[in-house]
Parts: sequence; C-alpha cells; structure tokens
Amino acid sequence: MGKILKRLLKTIIVIAVLLYSGIVLAKQEMSFQKYDNELKNYNTMISEEEIKHEQLISAKNRITTKEYIEEVAREKLGLVMPNEIVFIDGNM
Repeated sequence: MGKILKRLLKTIIVIAVLLYSGIVLAKQEMSFQKYDNELKNYNTMISEEEIKHEQLISAKNRITTKEYIEEVAREKLGLVMPNEIVFIDGNM
C-alpha cells in the first residue's frame, strides 16, 4: 500500500504543478495580448500625430510664402497693390 500511496501522491503533485503552470501561462498570454493591443493603439496614435505634424509643417511652409501673404491681404484684408485699379461690381 505504501508504494501505491506514494505513486498516487506523486501523480497528484505532478497534476497540480501542470495545472498551476497552465493557469500561469494562460494569465501571461492574456497579459501579452493586452499589452500587444496597447502597443498597436500607441503606434496608431503615433502615426496619426506624425501625419498631423507633416500637415502642420506643410501649412507653416505655405503661410510664409509671398503668394499666401498676398492672397490673405487681398481676400481678407481688402488690400491692393500700389498702382492697381479696383473695379467694384455694382450688381452685387
């Protein structure tokens, strides 16, 4: 009987260790998936911010051009170049 009891005890211990290992591995896998999803979200956010950054650089380069300054002066401020003649449409 002693041998059977020892063998049963060893089997129970091995099964318990295997169950514990399986539970730990499952928890780690869930943690890895969670962190992988967070990483994907952060990478998406970084990509979006890089696009915004490029758009802002493009806008900055555009608004410093002479053409843009002249366009704003004409359309929004109503200014004209020296020696220009302004015609106003009376039908408007």
